[in-house]
Amino acid sequence: MGKKQRDCADCGAPVGLLDQPRCCRCSRRVRENAAKEPCPACGNQRVLQADTGRCVLCSRRCRRCDRPRRSATETLCKTCRRTDQRAAAMQICPRCARLGHLRAATGWCGHCSRPQPGPQPPRPCAGCGRVRRHAGLGLCSACWQRHPARPFIRAEALAERLASPPDWLESFTAHVASRYCPSRACMLITELGRLLADEHSNLPAAVLDRARRPGRSMGPLARVLEDFFTDHQLALATDHPEQLAAGRRRRRVDRVPAPLRPAVAGFCEKMLHARERARRAGTRARSDHTVETALTIVGDLAQFLTEQRGKHGWELVDIGDIEAFLAGMPASRKRRLVVLRQFFRFARARRLILVDPARDLSASEPSAFRGSTLTLAEQRSLFRRWTTDLSADSAAGDGVHPHEALVGMLALLHGASSQEMRLMLIDDVDEHARAVRLGRRPHPVPLDPASWSVLQRCLAHRAQQRTDNPHVIVTKGTKAGRRAASTAYLSHVLDPCGAAPRMIRSTRLVDLVNVMDPKLVAAAFGMDPQSPLIYLADHVDAGRLPNP
Repeated sequence: MGKKQRDCADCGAPVGLLDQPRCCRCSRRVRENAAKEPCPACGNQRVLQADTGRCVLCSRRCRRCDRPRRSATETLCKTCRRTDQRAAAMQICPRCARLGHLRAATGWCGHCSRPQPGPQPPRPCAGCGRVRRHAGLGLCSACWQRHPARPFIRAEALAERLASPPDWLESFTAHVASRYCPSRACMLITELGRLLADEHSNLPAAVLDRARRPGRSMGPLARVLEDFFTDHQLALATDHPEQLAAGRRRRRVDRVPAPLRPAVAGFCEKMLHARERARRAGTRARSDHTVETALTIVGDLAQFLTEQRGKHGWELVDIGDIEAFLAGMPASRKRRLVVLRQFFRFARARRLILVDPARDLSASEPSAFRGSTLTLAEQRSLFRRWTTDLSADSAAGDGVHPHEALVGMLALLHGASSQEMRLMLIDDVDEHARAVRLGRRPHPVPLDPASWSVLQRCLAHRAQQRTDNPHVIVTKGTKAGRRAASTAYLSHVLDPCGAAPRMIRSTRLVDLVNVMDPKLVAAAFGMDPQSPLIYLADHVDAGRLPNP
């Protein structure tokens, strides 16, 4: 080194060269740093290899698994070398004829050298006593599937798995265990666990909303959650019935021909607006069935005009078209004409038509009863059908179903309607007085021995279902909830006997009105005083005529 010329610009050490601003050490460091680049594999500043484009450490890769290797001389990593060593040491086992590491003591592989466990002694099931393979708690699979503790065990496992289980999980488990079989209850709890384990909120309203399935049915879990949350006042009921009704209205509007569809859609909106206004005012509002029936009638008229009359506009409709449409179903003339008058009044108010074609039409028809009734022989045959062989097993097909017998007897002897029997509750049955309360009748209805026996059979059938539904008539679809049986079920429950509930009830009303005072019948049945008068048409009481 020559004479000191200056101090190093980086470290302050003496520099002996005239044109060099740094010392030798700092100059070498600058040259090395200039040659370094970020390695694409490890990200560190390294000198990259020309053949691999990576640093020297990352360039050492195993040729088999492409994982990093430490040795600069080996071509395989440590794991692959050990794998090759173990594979080279394996030999064919003389006992099982498979590759393995032979043990020096036995000359066999490890699996063959280990002593095998002996067969366990047969154990009887703690439930049925038969010798079978156990599924849990010392029970065979069949007994374990029916064990009442299964839902609670599943719920405990779910609570341990969740970070913060909801407070209502235990109550919900007891709710489903009391309404469903153990297997069904476990399935519902498992499905609920998937909802509780996701990243969404576990509030009752949020869980109920996520449990709903798209489509006409919201699913069994959503139904049981809705019943549980509403009973415990944890959430409000869903709007599923309203959504189904909206879908039915939409389908009825969509089937109307395109040129006539806007007016029908506007008529639907008008009826819905009027219903909301009636609800706010506290008056009687249209039901979904009434709105759907009106849309069906208007849709039928639209199809009739398009297909048979060749008219594609409401302004072309005249009174002849309406008369021809009403003549197709004379029995429904009055109901159809009422709806058509409402629709054409709406169309005229919206300036869709100039003249109302249904304004001058008349729906007058005789107000007498025109339905069918049963003869005395048919009534006796039905009475014998529903009162004999009450102990027969209806599920086996050799007896009468308890629901059929109850609906038939109450309609035949007491004139009960399908609505009254559908909504009859357990609390309406008076065991001491042997009477029931039906609908809006002012007084309980005392039952004769035959009717009381049929009612007891129906209550026994209900007790076998182990349900908390408060209604007397409980079906498979309603035993897990608190809803009444559907109207369609009551309409078809008497199909095996070949008589409709309305015909049987009308037979009883005709007999009572023509034998007793109609006002007494109206008071006993909770009817309007004018309602029974239709059954008096063409009947003359000879005892009340003046003497000739």
